[in-house]
Amino acid sequence: MAWTDPTRAIVVGVDASPSNAAAVDYAAHDATATGRDLVLVVAVDDSVIPVPHHDVRFDTSHEWQLLHETERRLRADHPDLTVHHEVRFGGAAHCLLDRSVEQARLVVGKRGLGTFSRMLAGSTSIAVAGRSRVPVFVVPPAWEQAAHEHDKVLVGIDPDEGSETALRFAFTEAARRGVRLEVLHSVDIEPILVWDPQLGGPTYREWQERGAGSVERTVKPLRDEFPDVEVELTHKVGHPGTALLDAAARAQLLVLGRRRNGRFGLELGSVARGVLHHSETPVVVVPSH
Repeated sequence: MAWTDPTRAIVVGVDASPSNAAAVDYAAHDATATGRDLVLVVAVDDSVIPVPHHDVRFDTSHEWQLLHETERRLRADHPDLTVHHEVRFGGAAHCLLDRSVEQARLVVGKRGLGTFSRMLAGSTSIAVAGRSRVPVFVVPPAWEQAAHEHDKVLVGIDPDEGSETALRFAFTEAARRGVRLEVLHSVDIEPILVWDPQLGGPTYREWQERGAGSVERTVKPLRDEFPDVEVELTHKVGHPGTALLDAAARAQLLVLGRRRNGRFGLELGSVARGVLHHSETPVVVVPSH
């Protein structure tokens, strides 16, 4: 994947909301840990109603002040970090997608309350996670990475839908961070099919065994490639979103793949959307290739 190129930067969306600071700090920490440059981007919505005989000019002094203040704050904690900053015109999602297309990853806040009424919102994080060509990290407003340095990395997979890219990303992150990796697979089936073997369907134990075997076969090549990563395989019968959120409460990062859709290319599924809305742990959405 092109985003693994070590010369590519980390892009983070910046706004004036208090909740955005966690995303910016997360991106700076990540850039320092990986030796990458950091690009701070503020988006200015330039959509206006045309008025005849009037030129439209945007005062971006507030945005530039925000960028300079953010850079000064980051340099105090990360003196060796190389920081770039940009003001871009357009919708937040469009600006961030365009700027990050040939970079390593994109980081956004889960919510942006926007003092300038031009800022990131929940819809922006969903939009970029669903369309980005690079991994997108969505960071909750109260997240403090230092308090979770030893927590596991969690990845949700579906062997039937192809999870290789997300799984490799999760192994790489767990190895870099020096933490355990939990690989979780959950199947949502009708309770009657699970609990009533008289109907001829598989029993609960049979569902567990089938799922565990499928996950083991999917994970084995990467387990061999990353022998130093401690791996825990978890298979559950139940709603995948619920299972992921429960497990993510004890993780420092939740990795999700963005599935392929034959007609539309890449798609953010309902489980991923639900997890992004409700997770209190950073979530990274990794596009398939």
